[in-house]
This record gives sequence, C-alpha cells and structure tokens, in this order.
Amino acid sequence: MKNIIQIILISFFTFTIISCAKESGSSKSSTPTPMSTPSVSDGNYKLTAAIARLYYSDGTHYMTYTFSISHDSSVTPGYLAYVLEWKGSGIYRVTTKGKATLSTNGGIDDATLDCTTNGIVDVTLDTDGNVTNETIIQTGCGGSSSSHTQVSSKITAISGGFQEYDVSKDSSSRQYRYTFTFQKQ
Repeated sequence: MKNIIQIILISFFTFTIISCAKESGSSKSSTPTPMSTPSVSDGNYKLTAAIARLYYSDGTHYMTYTFSISHDSSVTPGYLAYVLEWKGSGIYRVTTKGKATLSTNGGIDDATLDCTTNGIVDVTLDTDGNVTNETIIQTGCGGSSSSHTQVSSKITAISGGFQEYDVSKDSSSRQYRYTFTFQKQ
C-alpha cells in the first residue's frame, strides 16, 4: 500500500489526476455552473503542508500521514509551486514547477515531486470550487499515473492562499483523501 500512496500523492499533486473517471452512479442531472469570478488570486503558491488520510471501504479510518516538506532551492523557483492564472469561465491555468521531497515519520517511503519539467493543466471549477474538468496542456512532474478512480477534487480559498482537497478510491473501494495547503509567495 505504501507505494500506491506515493503514486497517488504524486498524481494528485501534479494535477495530472488519473483521468476524470467518475464513480458509477455519480452522474448529476444538471451541468455544474462554472465559477464566474476567481476565488483565489493569480500568483505563485508554495506547498506548505500535505496530509493523506486512508479509509477502509466501510468508511472506517485506517491511518493519517502528515508530511514534512523539504523544498529544493536549486530548482526554480526554489520551492514546489503552483502558479495560478485565471482564464475566465471557471478556468484556471495551473503550472506546477519546482521540486520538493515529502516525508513522514514512518509507514511510507519519501516521495519526491520533481517538476523541473513544468506540468501545465487548465482546470475548470464550479461555483463551489469543485474541479469539473481538466485539460492537460503539458505533462510534467514525472507524468505519473494510477489505477485509482478520482472521486472528487476541490480548491478552497484560505487566508493567504488555498487548499486542494482530493479524494480517490482503489478497486477495493478504499478511499485516499489528500489535503495540500499552499501559501502565496
């Protein structure tokens, strides 16, 4: 399971999220309304926190990992970053760049997120910040993939930055819930 967590962590973080596969029975009767004004301002955002929570298929909490983040100052911009650019009609262009290593105090191996080759994705958000569509412009950050199914992804503005909350599940219906916190630089 620890290798799966690393792959999913890298996949979700780099916004090359698996595919926009939906859970069976999750189709909505109406088209989501795209965000009309940006909830997060344009700019460079540094990854400052990452947490992974794992749940059994019955919803019982299994384990929580809180990651320590070591940014590589030798790779521009000197930290692992999302660069957000509002395009309108609910669309943000998200460029992931830089490099960092995420580690825990045990349980899983360190995960290095290497975005020396930038990942660029146009992400469409609805009025609540839920990701409704993604268009990959440039594969970067290792271009990893996973067999997990995306359940949801959401961006929420917080003081000085934003949080990205991602949920996926594996073929045994175990859930992987990630929270990434970014602060504007």
